[in-house]
Amino acid sequence: MKKNAISIALALAFTPAVYAQEAVQAEPKIQRVEITGSSIKRTDSETAASVQVLSRKDIERTGEHTVLGLLTSTAAISTNINSASSSSGSFATGSSGVSMRGLGKVSTLVLVNGRRIAPYGLADGAQENFTNLDAIATDAIERIEILKDGASAIYGSDAIAGVINIILRKDYQGGKVQVNYEATDGFADRRNRSVSAIYGFGDLEENGFNTYLTFEGYKRDGYTTGELASRYPAWHRQTPGRSTWDAKSTFSPTGNYFLSSTNIVAAPGCPATAIDPSDKLCKFDVLQYSGLTTNNKRYAAASNTRFKIGRDIDANFEITTAGANNDYIVAPFSTNNGGTTSSTSVWYNALAGKMVGPFSYPKLPVGNNGNPYSTPVEYRARLMDTGEGFNFNRTESDQSRFMLALNGTLGNFDWKSAVGHMTSSATKATRAVSAKGYTDAIVNNTYKFGQKNDVALLNQMFPVRTTEGEAKIEFIDATVTGEVMQLPAGPLSIAVGTDIRRNSYEMKSSDNVLGGELVGVFGLQVKDRQSQYAVFTEATIPVVKRVELSAALRADKTSGAEAHLSPKLGAKVQALDSLLLRGTAAGGFRAPNIVETGNGLGRSSVATNVVDQRRCPIASELNNIIQKSSATAADKALANSYRNNDCLSSLPSFVSANPDLKPETSRSYTLGLVFEPVKNWTLALDYYNIERKDEIGTRSVADVLKNEAALPAGQLIRIDNSATDNEFLALVRKYAPGTTTNFQGIGKLGMVYNPYVNSGKTRASGFDFDASGKFKIANVGDVALKLDGTYALKYQQYLVADNAYGMNMAGNYDGGPRLRMKLRGALNTGKVDQGITLNYRGAWSPNSDDAPTYCVTNKVAADQMAACGKVRAYTTVDYNLAYTMSKNVKLSAYIYNLLNQDTPVNYRDGITANNMLFRSFGLSAAYTF
Repeated sequence: MKKNAISIALALAFTPAVYAQEAVQAEPKIQRVEITGSSIKRTDSETAASVQVLSRKDIERTGEHTVLGLLTSTAAISTNINSASSSSGSFATGSSGVSMRGLGKVSTLVLVNGRRIAPYGLADGAQENFTNLDAIATDAIERIEILKDGASAIYGSDAIAGVINIILRKDYQGGKVQVNYEATDGFADRRNRSVSAIYGFGDLEENGFNTYLTFEGYKRDGYTTGELASRYPAWHRQTPGRSTWDAKSTFSPTGNYFLSSTNIVAAPGCPATAIDPSDKLCKFDVLQYSGLTTNNKRYAAASNTRFKIGRDIDANFEITTAGANNDYIVAPFSTNNGGTTSSTSVWYNALAGKMVGPFSYPKLPVGNNGNPYSTPVEYRARLMDTGEGFNFNRTESDQSRFMLALNGTLGNFDWKSAVGHMTSSATKATRAVSAKGYTDAIVNNTYKFGQKNDVALLNQMFPVRTTEGEAKIEFIDATVTGEVMQLPAGPLSIAVGTDIRRNSYEMKSSDNVLGGELVGVFGLQVKDRQSQYAVFTEATIPVVKRVELSAALRADKTSGAEAHLSPKLGAKVQALDSLLLRGTAAGGFRAPNIVETGNGLGRSSVATNVVDQRRCPIASELNNIIQKSSATAADKALANSYRNNDCLSSLPSFVSANPDLKPETSRSYTLGLVFEPVKNWTLALDYYNIERKDEIGTRSVADVLKNEAALPAGQLIRIDNSATDNEFLALVRKYAPGTTTNFQGIGKLGMVYNPYVNSGKTRASGFDFDASGKFKIANVGDVALKLDGTYALKYQQYLVADNAYGMNMAGNYDGGPRLRMKLRGALNTGKVDQGITLNYRGAWSPNSDDAPTYCVTNKVAADQMAACGKVRAYTTVDYNLAYTMSKNVKLSAYIYNLLNQDTPVNYRDGITANNMLFRSFGLSAAYTF
């Protein structure tokens, strides 16, 4: 960082952008503390915006040992990426992130001790830079503050939907070791265990310092679909495209010859036990190799040394570091990579700037060691010599932050300053099919079926590909806060500060991906730097005795972009001693990140589960004919695969960076009340309304496909699929000869060119509510009750094709349930602390903008339409128990989903690792010394 930039920062203020620090220990006078969402210290914990606090006791009662688990134990926070269950094909494997209001990870700012940490090394979707929660040591957390309001005027970019401030322990004396184990009822493969230790020494007042170190290790076992298969409910088979979900694969070790869709023959050598008596084909149970979750090993460590500089300066030197290894369970490769020789695929050569393909896998030529026929033939076989560790999918990541923070006083003002350096890196490695290497090995007869081939040949056919990413941030920030004058109703307090950051980011796919050498594989390459400068100010103004106004303004300047101003106004009215009214109005923004605007070759990717609105209804109609006929299991499975090619399809896209992007901006409003009818009992209700515009991204696939005829020439490419279509039609006519339904010459989705633009808009509104109370039961103990909930009124995205907002997603597929609630009750009797938590999740519809009549479009049978039309609401019950055996030993037990609530019927998603409900048991033992 340039010296003049540092000088400017120190000249503007003596200290850094404020962070929500821990409340100091009680002293005879009332202490002022900072609350997340404000830079000004106060004695009153209620502000103009809603802030939810999870204390250390709240954290321990959840039994959660990951930060993702802690945050999603609240009603207002959700996730769309979880290192336990993310697809092996996603960009940001090995990470976990959260969002608020459904506005995504990039619009929810996550802080640690009030300051950012470096984003995960692999941008999700090759666009979203976000905080990886797996890198934060859970046992180091003192409390979590969740601001349910926009706060760009305080924290800058990304704080549109809200702010999550994870506050670590400031000091610690003594030591503690804790071990944890969690397992699932009736399913031993789903389990995790962790161990943590913390040790600290020194007293700030007596010794002039305190230092501590905490370390935790975590291990989770992965499992396969086959291991979970016995727990799949019967209804899963009735959902569209899944009637043969557990059918054995015709890609078996000895294989089958696909002469046509109506003539498939088992190859010689198949064991009798592998022959399916219904169709005489050789089958293989691939579910045992289909990983649903990853094998995960990770560690996280944190250290803080607190010391005095002179009499008035309190210094904290913080180090955090973490690392993780995620291994997916993957199957051996198949011929044609599990596809057909008649289908085609396209992808992108980023180095040459052109599309590759259409490409088709080769048939076995005449004379090939696997071809007994006098004509080329499609051979469907499992290449078992690519298993046993040869085929793999692994993500490794590391993250660290070094920070020195100073706090002090200057006359009547408090000041803070910090400087830091942080890094995050990740590497994803797996294997893929080489178009040339595979084709040459088959056509030239160098790959020998039925035997173990040379590893060098296998490496040519299935080379390793990687994606590497690294983020670095250096920062300095400063804030001065204090009372500047006395007004009739109280002191006028202000804060001024500056925040300077230099960001660098690089993400690159291996050269064999960028060069378009691997079949259907997409990558990216971007490398650039950004400098960000900000100055901000804030004031709290007591207007009259019971009315307080707050105002904040922040100016941010990012290199290569215009400066942006973010204002915020708030009001707090103590209408009655027991009734507080509050409200805010704020402007927010998100600056374009390096992936979106930086130098590089752009990115190519694949959208999954795409509904082709022109072909899917036709494919579903044809598939239903097969499913309702007397077709064999193999033919039904084949028909499902044909149907899913159009109704759960993949659409390749190519996206380039755009240096002319504007920031995303938002307007948000809140209005609420806090009511305390009697002491220790409170109720809060807050309305929120957020509108975000100039959203950076590509147009959604649903939006692109909605008005295909109006697209510019060349933006959407369809490719000829007549060979595969004819196979599908021949299969249908095998059982229904008079069928006339066909695809009308409509080609298959091939590729979409979809550059980054400022085009999207989203609006969201709803209510947050919470209630809490506590009381004593004589001769029993203390009771505490907490209710935490959110209700979504509206969630809509703007559709460019319609020049209007789309359907209200609240209560539909993309928005999920409108109502989410958690009710917790706890009873503490001294040595025993126990509690019950009720988790309620409301009903929702499977419809969405790309499938506004999902059940009808997918030709769901009339007698199943009611079950398809709504995913029912459900409630799970959790129980926690902690027993303090002595001052040194504490034992805890947890039961999640105590009543074993079953998974609601979900016709659109079916059963997945993310939505299946389990009953699980957790045990913890802690020793303090």
